[in-house]
Amino acid sequence: MEKTLTIQYIQQALARAGVEIYRTADHELQIAERIRLHIMDSGVRVVVQDGLSVQFTARTQRSDAPSARPDELFRRVREEIGEQAGSRGYQESRAEVVEVKDPVDEARVLDVWHEVTYRKPLAELDDAVNEVRWALDLEKYVRP
Repeated sequence: MEKTLTIQYIQQALARAGVEIYRTADHELQIAERIRLHIMDSGVRVVVQDGLSVQFTARTQRSDAPSARPDELFRRVREEIGEQAGSRGYQESRAEVVEVKDPVDEARVLDVWHEVTYRKPLAELDDAVNEVRWALDLEKYVRP
């Protein structure tokens, strides 16, 4: 891996490749996607911490299957996305339940997401550009 891999350097390389950045943090670039005219967080990240990696998060929503158990919803994500990700060298890095709360009333839960995050360590910056493009094209929302 090149010694010049800073967040700024990676951001410039992604911009030259036509990849839009949603937000920048100390060790992470959050990749954007466009929905019509709006720019949104894609759930895809380029991380420079303990080496270079690309990660993305896939999910199901309880509102789509209100009677399904959490383990069933996680299983759906792993079956739909995990197999595709695994064939490209991604590994599951975490799974979590995320409550989506009403922005006006924090006590009100609008939905519950079952998210699985996949991570792939990389050796070269060019590999990151290719993996970001692949992850952006991947449907990361799984319907039960």
